[in-house]
Amino acid sequence: MSTDTLARLEARAVALTHKSDTQGVRIKLKVFWKTTKFWTAEDIADYQKNVPGIAERLRTEQYWDKSGDIHSSTFTCEDFAIRVLCEYAASKGLPVKLTTGVRTYRNMELYSPAEHDRYASNVYGFAEMVMLTYGAPDMQRKGQNTVQIGEADQLLPGDLLVQANDIEGRVLAAKKGIKNNVGHHIQMVVSTEKERIEINQGNSTGMIHFILPKIMRVLGENPADPQSSAYAGLPIERGIYTKKNNGSWKYENLATKRLYPNKLGEFNFYRWGFYEFNR
Repeated sequence: MSTDTLARLEARAVALTHKSDTQGVRIKLKVFWKTTKFWTAEDIADYQKNVPGIAERLRTEQYWDKSGDIHSSTFTCEDFAIRVLCEYAASKGLPVKLTTGVRTYRNMELYSPAEHDRYASNVYGFAEMVMLTYGAPDMQRKGQNTVQIGEADQLLPGDLLVQANDIEGRVLAAKKGIKNNVGHHIQMVVSTEKERIEINQGNSTGMIHFILPKIMRVLGENPADPQSSAYAGLPIERGIYTKKNNGSWKYENLATKRLYPNKLGEFNFYRWGFYEFNR
């Protein structure tokens, strides 16, 4: 880690002591992975290049549990996008800073037993910590988690499609008493061509949206918690948007084989706020 990088991290993490204090302050960090550099345009381009490979590995990998049963990785929609981001950032020593309604999470934080003891000091622990409170609407925190993209032809691998411009998005906005539609589902772009966009998406069982989660929490289970046996994540699905002559985008979900004549209009487009992660 360079001296400049270390100085910026220390100044951000804790207030400096007065010059008359010759002892200084000893601080303890929870380090999920070390930040050794900050995001640049070259890093962002390399992330976009590596997204397809990371996404495909997560989609296809299998593992054995302690009983010897074979499982595939499962994610809710926003959790999948978080995991892809974190896997790349951790492998390159790059920072991640994500904000929810609970707090802001960083890959290097001042240690707190209540906040950190249940999470491993690695990329999986960080992702699980964030996933517990990060929801689809948090992708709409422009200037914190993301920046917004205007047009479909600007999309690149790793970009985020936030489904908000449908009935459910409008209903959620009305319930919250806000003007802008509220996101409730996320797709992640894995490849783009002139008139074709391929996405991967996590998904969730219906229980996460209804009253059942409240009952489950009373019983000590939480479908939003990836550490819980009741976690609502599902295997990764693939989908393809194809632009038609009239300018609409046909969508096919390759897992369910369902077709939609003009699905892309239900989504707003975002990109991770890489430079904000540096702050």
